[in-house]
Amino acid sequence: MELKDLTALGITEEQANKVLEQHTAELTAEQQKYTDLNAELETAKGTISELTDKVKAFDGEDIEGLNKAASDWESKYNADIAALKLDKALELSLAGAKARDVDIVKSQLDSSLLKLDDDGKITGLTEQLDKLKADKAFLFADGDEPTARIDTGLDHGSATETTSDAQARAVMGLPATK
Repeated sequence: MELKDLTALGITEEQANKVLEQHTAELTAEQQKYTDLNAELETAKGTISELTDKVKAFDGEDIEGLNKAASDWESKYNADIAALKLDKALELSLAGAKARDVDIVKSQLDSSLLKLDDDGKITGLTEQLDKLKADKAFLFADGDEPTARIDTGLDHGSATETTSDAQARAVMGLPATK
C-alpha cells in the first residue's frame, strides 16, 4: 500500500504515515528473518555437501575391520609393553643378584614361569635363581671379587691405591680440580 491508497480510504495523512511506518518496520523485520533463514539454509547445504564428500571418501571402507585392526594393534602394544617391563625388571633383579653376565643367566631361566606383579616384583624368579646358584655358581659373583681400579700408568711398580684423584684426572686430560 501507498500513502495515496490510505488517504483515498478516508484516513488522514498523519495516520496514513504512522500506518506506513509500522508497515515498513514489520516488513523490514520479516525481510531480516528471511535473510537470516536463507543464510542458515545455505550454511546447512554447505555442511551437508562437505559431510557427504567425507562419507564418500570412506565409501567401501570396512569400518568394523578397521576397528578390529585398531584393537589388535592396541593389544599387541600392551603385550609388548608388558614384555619390555618384565625384561627390564628381570635385568635389574639379575644385576642385584650379582649375575656376572645377565644375558647368559637370562638364557638359563624358564621365562614362561616368570610373571611381573603390580608392585613391579617378579614372581617365580627366586626359586629359579636359588637352583641356578646351586647348580651353576660360577655365573654369579661372590663378595670376593676384586674392585675396579684406575691404572694411571704413572708408576707400574707400586700399588694403585696411592693414586690420587688429581693424578687420575690428569691422565684423563681433565683439570686437577673439579
